[in-house]
Amino acid sequence: MNRLIRVTLAGLTAAALVLELTGCGGNDRAGSPMSATPDPNRLSQQFADLLQRPDIDQATARYEEMSGHIRDALSGAFPDLRWRQTSQLTGAACGFGYPGLETDGEQRGLPNWMAPGSIPDGRWDEAVRVVRTVALKYGFDKVVTTVGRPTDHEVVFSDPYDAELNFGSAVNTTLLVRTGCHLTPEAKKRGHPTSSPAGG
Repeated sequence: MNRLIRVTLAGLTAAALVLELTGCGGNDRAGSPMSATPDPNRLSQQFADLLQRPDIDQATARYEEMSGHIRDALSGAFPDLRWRQTSQLTGAACGFGYPGLETDGEQRGLPNWMAPGSIPDGRWDEAVRVVRTVALKYGFDKVVTTVGRPTDHEVVFSDPYDAELNFGSAVNTTLLVRTGCHLTPEAKKRGHPTSSPAGG
């Protein structure tokens, strides 16, 4: 499968994810699993778990800082890379994994970055080490190779909050970051789910 087709399929997958996260498409809110009354015990536990995480604004700021340091480190090792932002910050509800927290939790896609041109095959492992060195400082301690063939490479790093950092190189070199689910600042300050008043 050539790069163009793979990127197109990735775009379609991303679009499907957005539809799922926003409750659009075949499973609309009316009659969908998200519209059912969530289990109160599960709701409380999930909210308590999310309280231990930074809020979505704090997480976004931290990941944006990481992305900037990675781009700087890569440019230092590969001076020909010229990064430019290719999208804007996006956000959506946390999706079906967090029923009942649609208004309290959010996940975001950070702006995507792209540098025209590719990293030579012989230096790809070096590039991954550069990214990993920075990513580990931000808790991205897991890495999976999703594409590994001549002139086409991609790895995905993840952290304990289910954030993902995608780093790839083919026709262009790309860096993408998606957060996991985090409470909004308002929800974290409130300390309990919107659907559950304080004390009960």
